[in-house]
Amino acid sequence: MYANTPPLHIAGQLLIALLFLGTLAMNFGWKQQQHVDRMEASGVPFARAVLYVGFALQLIGGLMVAFDWQTRIGASILIVFVIAACALFHRFWEVEDPLRRHFHISFLFSNAAIVGALLLLM
Repeated sequence: MYANTPPLHIAGQLLIALLFLGTLAMNFGWKQQQHVDRMEASGVPFARAVLYVGFALQLIGGLMVAFDWQTRIGASILIVFVIAACALFHRFWEVEDPLRRHFHISFLFSNAAIVGALLLLM
């Protein structure tokens, strides 16, 4: 685990893992129903099951990245998660309010940077 890895690389990798594991704790802890409601409103079938699959991807990928075990696979899992989450939650073209639309576009750019960081881990 992290053999011959520069300290800044370790710090970056742990921060990436923290992003996914921290948001998992928050979303699983007290935001589940909010996400299910948004997904159902968007027409996602089996919204709760899809949400739990997302939670599993975050947990598995986040732990793999955090523990530096099969990091390429863990990063790949997290990339799939980020792309799916963007497709489900950041449909800016459906948002009429200009400020909310701007936020969704900003989230897409932020998530693109997160995917970039995950690609660097690979």
